Amino acid sequence: MSFVIGAAGLAVVLALLCWCVAAGFRNGDQATDAEVSAVLRHSGQPDEPRPVVVATVRNPSGTPVLAGLSARRARVPVWLGGRLDVTVPRLTRRRGFRPSAYETVGVVPGETAVRFVIPVLVPARRYLLTAVTGQAGGRLRVYRLRLAPAREATVPLGKISPIIPNGRG
Repeated sequence: MSFVIGAAGLAVVLALLCWCVAAGFRNGDQATDAEVSAVLRHSGQPDEPRPVVVATVRNPSGTPVLAGLSARRARVPVWLGGRLDVTVPRLTRRRGFRPSAYETVGVVPGETAVRFVIPVLVPARRYLLTAVTGQAGGRLRVYRLRLAPAREATVPLGKISPIIPNGRG
C-alpha cells in the first residue's frame, strides 16, 4: 500500500516538474527580446497636475517590434507586487492584446531604442505601465512596471557644488 502511495506521489512530483520546465522554456528570456524601462516625469504643462510616463523600448534584434503601451493607476504597492513582471500569454487572440486597447502604439526598428510618452488618465500615487511587445516568430511579451513618483532630495544650499562644463571654470 505504501508503495502505491509513494509511486503516485512521485508521479505527481514528476508531472509538476515537467510542467515547470515547459513553462520555463516558454517564458524564458532570449537575447533578442525587447527591453522596456520607464520613468515618471512631470507633464511640462503648468496647468496639468498629472505626470506622464516616459518609456523606452530597446530592440536588440534585427527585426522590428510592435509595442503597445498604456498607463493606469496601480492598486498594489511596489513593495507588495514587485517592480517588474514579465509574462508570456498563452491565448493571444484576446481583445486586451489588440492595438486599440493601448494609448500609445508604435514600431521599434531593429537594433534601436525608441522613447514613448504615455499620458496618465487619472492622477494617483502609484502607476502601472503595461507594455505589450510583439516580436518576430510570434513572440508576444507583456511587461508590467510599477512606478511611483520619485522623492525629491533636498540638499542644503551650502552643499551644492557648481556644475563646470568640460572641467573648465
